[in-house]
Amino acid sequence: MKLCPSGIAYLDKILGGGLPKPSLVLIAGSVGVGKTTLALQSLSAAASNGEKALYIPITSQSAEKLVDYLHNYTFFNDNIIVRPVDRSTTEKDPLTILLDIGTIMASTNPDRVVINPLTTLGFGFPVSDIRRFNYSFDAMLQDWSAQTLVTGELSRLEAHNSILPHIVDGVIYLDQRTIGNRTIRKMHIVKMRGVGKTSDITRCYEFKIEQEGIRIFPKLEPLKSDRQLGNHQLSTGIKGLDSMMHGGIPSQSTVLAIGGPGTGKTLLGLQFIMAGLELGEPGMIILFEEREDQLIYEASRMGWDLKGFMDSGLLRMIYAYPGDISPDEHNLEIQSNVEDTGVKRLLYDGVYNLESVIPDPVELREHIRLLTDFLKYKDITVMLTNEVSKKIAPGNIPGMSISSIADAIIMLNFTDAGDRFDRTLSVLKLRSSQHDLSVRNYIIGDHGIEIVRKGFDGI
Repeated sequence: MKLCPSGIAYLDKILGGGLPKPSLVLIAGSVGVGKTTLALQSLSAAASNGEKALYIPITSQSAEKLVDYLHNYTFFNDNIIVRPVDRSTTEKDPLTILLDIGTIMASTNPDRVVINPLTTLGFGFPVSDIRRFNYSFDAMLQDWSAQTLVTGELSRLEAHNSILPHIVDGVIYLDQRTIGNRTIRKMHIVKMRGVGKTSDITRCYEFKIEQEGIRIFPKLEPLKSDRQLGNHQLSTGIKGLDSMMHGGIPSQSTVLAIGGPGTGKTLLGLQFIMAGLELGEPGMIILFEEREDQLIYEASRMGWDLKGFMDSGLLRMIYAYPGDISPDEHNLEIQSNVEDTGVKRLLYDGVYNLESVIPDPVELREHIRLLTDFLKYKDITVMLTNEVSKKIAPGNIPGMSISSIADAIIMLNFTDAGDRFDRTLSVLKLRSSQHDLSVRNYIIGDHGIEIVRKGFDGI
């Protein structure tokens, strides 16, 4: 068994080299999830490489309509041999269907085959006949050396429990779910015999269906480095806070700033970015709520010329509306910009916005961990901001799944001072370093956050 290119960008890397050949691989999922697109895209790539490609659609369409439909795919290769089977014949006995497919295979002798969809064959048969059909179909394919893709409309449970997934060599399951007003699609390699040694089929991967076909978004991979991390400290841009951290933030660390609305989390992040820009260190800001022009205006009120730094190429901003985010695609956009500019400081403002597209806290933590680990080994110091809806104290920090990733945590609060509310700041965590545990009052002045006096022992 050898591996042959799938024709789908990044899928070969996931499989450790490509699809096994000869083999029978099932592409399963619900209606409209992209099964036909994936199968035809792979078949078209094979035809473009000079392989003999055969497409057997189970359809009630006329040959003319079918050809028109296939040309809706911009990637479709006209060298593909198309031999449709009329859907009405699927009500025949299993032997007749097998003979029809066998005759087509024998007359074409293909290198690659797609049968779409296989699960409609024998739909009206008794369960015992369907089982015999599947076994006979598998046995028939053993006589050919082709790489065969079949599609099937199966639920996730059926993809694990029905007979077809058990007799095939591989199962690629395409899933989709609607979150808010958008659909997120994911690919799972349920099983694949004969994959390469470098395969990574244990994860699921986001993908999109675009005009050019399916595009898979790889997960970020942390870089390997023997370099010692965090061997110097960076200023936060706030003198009193630097003193509390005994010199500033350790380089290549991840800092989490948490607090309620109006406590100045974004402002703290901007001061951190500005402190680097003024030293000539490239910076990046990731936005979800405020757009670039709004943030530029608000920063100008503090005397900070973000636009000037952007024009000089020292600062980049990436804005994404939370409802439109494809999380892994978003991480890859960050990666591309980071590698293009040599960023040293990055502000990720409003990480809680990801909860609308990654509602599972474990999955959210893994998503952020992959990003921050990648950035750390790119020699980048990261500040995340996270908004909470209630007053926080060391013993009741919300969002612990994200908090555990952070090397440092800065807590911003409103504190009842009798006839007014004071803003207070404290450093709850600073990994591998000493820090001041006191609570400090601060104000938001004309030039950002200013710590005004030492506070008290508790909140």
